[in-house]
This record gives sequence, structure tokens and C-alpha cells, in this order.
Amino acid sequence: MTVPANRGSDSVREFFNGWALYRRIVDNDYLCHRSAKHALAEWLDQFGRPFSFLDLGCGDAAFSAEVLTGRTVTSYTGMDISPVALDLAVHNTQQIKIPCSLKVGDFLTEISALSEAYDIIYIGLSLHHLRHLEKETFLRELRRRLASGGALVVYDPVLLPGETRDAYMIRWVDDAQRNWSSLSIEDVAEAVKHVTTSDFPEEIATLDSMAVNSGFQHSERLFTDPNRFYALMAFRTA
Repeated sequence: MTVPANRGSDSVREFFNGWALYRRIVDNDYLCHRSAKHALAEWLDQFGRPFSFLDLGCGDAAFSAEVLTGRTVTSYTGMDISPVALDLAVHNTQQIKIPCSLKVGDFLTEISALSEAYDIIYIGLSLHHLRHLEKETFLRELRRRLASGGALVVYDPVLLPGETRDAYMIRWVDDAQRNWSSLSIEDVAEAVKHVTTSDFPEEIATLDSMAVNSGFQHSERLFTDPNRFYALMAFRTA
């Protein structure tokens, strides 16, 4: 898989190596993780068989560890660009009580190094760091990494139908500046800088079309937040 140069992975790595800020954002539920976690847990209960789980952009793995604990998981593999986050993931994944593997790396470039086929691949708030053509290439690669009857689950920022990236950013920045009151002005500014320079969301219909062209079925919509900033989608293999 050919990867374009200078695609911004260094700035993404820099932001997430400052993990404390991202953790505060998550703990205050500003990215709607609680509702997404509940929706994913319900969907996993209906998956129908024990499953291996690949978590791309896993961060500190706290989200997935909570979702997977007590469910019929056969193995967990997490990959993230931030060594700082993965150090925390070592502790968080202990509660799953299954074989766990954690890998440092940029999932776009390192996915081809994974030799296994996985039942479920999850990407939480990370796919949007790729540009449009990168997403298309990456989705095809992910399809090759899924076992028969497997599924890709994506939680990502999404554009409204017909919305431009600039218009999305105006909506998102306004919401963060008005409602992220538990953070300092400096923290909000740092988050805004990251999102406006490193995030490239797509419309749900665009992601759906990309996935179908890569060998998936049309998406199942599992959750959309009330402000329509984020969506949780499941793509089963065709």
C-alpha cells in the first residue's frame, strides 16, 4: 500500500502524546463516548459468535476494555501512534482477561504487517485523520484483514449531507468554545487547533459508498449524537 508523504501524522502524534488533555475531553464526554459505548456493547451482544477484536487508534484502550469486559472475546489487539497512550493501555487491558497485544504504529502504514484475520475491526475517532483517497485505500486493506462474516465498526466525526469541511469546523468550534466549560481556555484552544488542522470528516453516505466499493455491505447506523457531529457505523463483509 502506497502512503502519501507529509500527511500530518507527526502533528497527530504530537497531540495524542499529550494524552492528559484528550483524557479530560473523554472523561467529560465531550465526544459522546458514553452513548457510543452503550450502542457498541448492544451491537456486540448481537454479533452471534465469539470474536477477535482489532482496535485501531486504540489510545489508552479504556473505551474498548470497558466494552469488551465480560463478552465473548477470543483476543484483543490494539494499535496506536502514541506510546504514551499505549503505556496506559497495558494496565487498562488487564481487565479483559484474554490474550492482549499492543503495538505502537501508524495504522495506515502498519496494517499490512498484521498477519491475522480479525472478526471485528474497530476504529474509534481516528479514521478522519486520513484524507479521502487514503480512506479509500485503507478500507480495501481493512476488508482483507477481516475474517469471513466479520465486521468493521467505525466511530467518527461526520459531515451533514452537503456540508463542507469548513462549515463542519465552524459548527464544531462554536460548540466546543461554548460548552466545554470544564476545560481551560488554553485546553480548548489546543483541541480546536488539532481538530481544525488534522481532521477530515466525510458524509456518512460517502463513507458508506467507500465501504461498499471495498467489499462491505451498506452500513448499519448504531448511534448518531444529538448535534450530529459523530456517528457509530458497522460495516459487515459482503
